[in-house]
Amino acid sequence: MKESKNVIFILVSIIVLIVVGISVSYSYFVVTSNGKDNTISVGDLDVSFCEDESCEKNYANFGKVIGTKNVNGKSELESIYPYATDEEALLKDPYIFNIKNKGSLDTNITVRLTEDTDYKPSKDKEEFTNLTELYSNYIKVAVSNCDNGIDRKNVTIKKYGSLLDNIIIEFETIPKGTDKTYCLWTYLDSTTPNEVQNTYFVANLSFKAQYLPETTN
Repeated sequence: MKESKNVIFILVSIIVLIVVGISVSYSYFVVTSNGKDNTISVGDLDVSFCEDESCEKNYANFGKVIGTKNVNGKSELESIYPYATDEEALLKDPYIFNIKNKGSLDTNITVRLTEDTDYKPSKDKEEFTNLTELYSNYIKVAVSNCDNGIDRKNVTIKKYGSLLDNIIIEFETIPKGTDKTYCLWTYLDSTTPNEVQNTYFVANLSFKAQYLPETTN
């Protein structure tokens, strides 16, 4: 059976534990290192992580990656702890990423959030363990569209342990020549037990794009 030439799937896992200023370019699954900007290029898509005020003038933690923070130019584990309410949790700075469609076809995108089980804490935090081994049902994942700046009101919130196939954004259309910006928060809910101390949650994003063929009458 011949595969349809009108529908092309591309899938790339993006390890977000990257140093700001390093770029990886994917072209038909061939990986090359360009050393420019904080952007991943996948065929006709560019995936960029917020790194300066050109992304969001009120955003203070540029180049931050999921589960870490920037301290004096170095990446360190970020403390994760319970918030009394979702509203309180959403007051912290989100992770911001942009997906731009440079191609000639509209595309549907799906984004997954998956814990990085290969991550190793620094020696001063060797006693820390990854959260999801025991506490995945207490981790909340919040996502909003941030095309017009950080949106803390129109937010979709789910528990990490209940995500279907780790999907946080599914089948959203990005028309040709346009882009979309998203905000992402990860935090613990108020029911989390005290045993959560000395744990961490570091995660990766992966992106899947389905290009949509133009219809002819």
